[in-house]
Amino acid sequence: MAYCSNCGVEEVADQQFCANCGTATSTSTPSAENLPYFPMDPPVVAGPAYAGYWWRVLAYIADAVILALVVNLPLRLSHTNLTLTSIVNAAAIFTYSTLLLTRMNGQTVGMMMSRIRCVDERSTGPVTLRQAIRRGGFFSALNLIGNSYHYQRYVQPTHAQSLANAHHSLIVLALLAPAIIDVLWPLWDKKNQTLHDKFAHTVVLRRAEFELSR
Repeated sequence: MAYCSNCGVEEVADQQFCANCGTATSTSTPSAENLPYFPMDPPVVAGPAYAGYWWRVLAYIADAVILALVVNLPLRLSHTNLTLTSIVNAAAIFTYSTLLLTRMNGQTVGMMMSRIRCVDERSTGPVTLRQAIRRGGFFSALNLIGNSYHYQRYVQPTHAQSLANAHHSLIVLALLAPAIIDVLWPLWDKKNQTLHDKFAHTVVLRRAEFELSR
């Protein structure tokens, strides 16, 4: 049996307020202000739409073809020294990437074809000149390292010459490994970044994403 906490009069079943003094009974519904507060979970905000790996590969191939036709092919036809050719190619990659990323709204010709764009990682704003230099410099350095070793491969080799060919091939593969890892890195990276993207603090976005940010 329950009694009013204020005047001590016996409470009636299902009574909300004391009939004598009007005090809320022990069975009355608690007011909203006394209810416990449970904060809502913060809204989930979707991140930027990063460019897919194969769109990036397509852009890379298109840019490589352009540079091969404009720079590499003339050097080959002129029988330029292979070491000098590698240096000129690396310089061309650096110049091409740096100029276009800063002058063409973060896009090379290949990126325009693939409808992707390179932007600042933190703000998704335009790439700065410093970022473009760091990005292009890192990538062209990897390219130069990968193409720095040249050797004459034996045709119809003897056993000893076959061993020499294999030895030279291993050296070339070891030098190419950093560039290969750089190109493959977006496959397992959560932001689809290459190593030269990480070095420059840049990301590559899909067209729909950067059009909305304009």
